[in-house]
Amino acid sequence: MTNKQNVMAGKPKVGGAVFRAPLGTPVPTDAITPLSEEFIELGYVSSDGWARQINKAFEAINAWGGDEVSKSRTEHGVSFSTDLIENLNVDTQKAKWGEAAVTFTNADATHGNLITVEYSGDETDPGVWVFDMDDQNKIQRTVFFNCQDTTESFEQTFSDSDVVALPFEVTCYKDPVTGLYFIDYTDDGKKVMA
Repeated sequence: MTNKQNVMAGKPKVGGAVFRAPLGTPVPTDAITPLSEEFIELGYVSSDGWARQINKAFEAINAWGGDEVSKSRTEHGVSFSTDLIENLNVDTQKAKWGEAAVTFTNADATHGNLITVEYSGDETDPGVWVFDMDDQNKIQRTVFFNCQDTTESFEQTFSDSDVVALPFEVTCYKDPVTGLYFIDYTDDGKKVMA
């Protein structure tokens, strides 16, 4: 039977929805337990939200005479993409350019908080990513175990009509312990009173 209570929009959780931690950080095991302090919140995401991509390719195996009898998987990959829009957030900058490329100086009497990005083309640091969503107490948490920003090329626009965005196209790899690319946890919010 259909039930509209099972329908959920991918709205960000109020108070933080996109988190990143160093590779190897213990991952959450449910939808609702607060994340450990190793997970750093990366701020606002553009109104497009985020998108998960699962890419597979197959090659047909044909019998003598041409009949297709099977398919062999030749490729399989998982990735996600998003645009983070807190350009003045040091943790967002570190996620994009790597820890070693970003320097932060606290505000003082002569200047505000300073962020310096020294881009040399080095690869970014792999990490654990978590997306928390909440639609009227219907919750989904997606955990990616081992990810690295592999954006091949991008263009940043600096104009008076839009915010400065940091685009991410992130490749996800299998967790060596579980063999999983990601895990989704949900909680439908329907609590049973004792």
